[in-house]
Amino acid sequence: MTEPVRHERTLLTRILGHAAMRCIEAFVLAWIVWFAGDLTLTAGEHDHSMWAYMVQNGILEFWEHLFLVRDSAVRGGAWWLLLGCLCITCFMRYRVKLRSLLEG
Repeated sequence: MTEPVRHERTLLTRILGHAAMRCIEAFVLAWIVWFAGDLTLTAGEHDHSMWAYMVQNGILEFWEHLFLVRDSAVRGGAWWLLLGCLCITCFMRYRVKLRSLLEG
């Protein structure tokens, strides 16, 4: 029998993989936080279909604020939210290694 070929990942590939996963997790967390906050703040304003409002704003509004809104303060706030979520996801992923590094 032949042994299966095992591909060893290089250090750069591993680092890029970890960075990509943390960025994806940060985008998802930021979208959830934005969606929950937006839904909470505007819950009583719309008497028509709340489901339609949730779908419309939950899917589009966060991405519009990241890339399409011309107001730099609004766009900057969305990016700061994303950066904060990236810090949270990185901390949650690497907290054990960070604790062992800091405590020696």
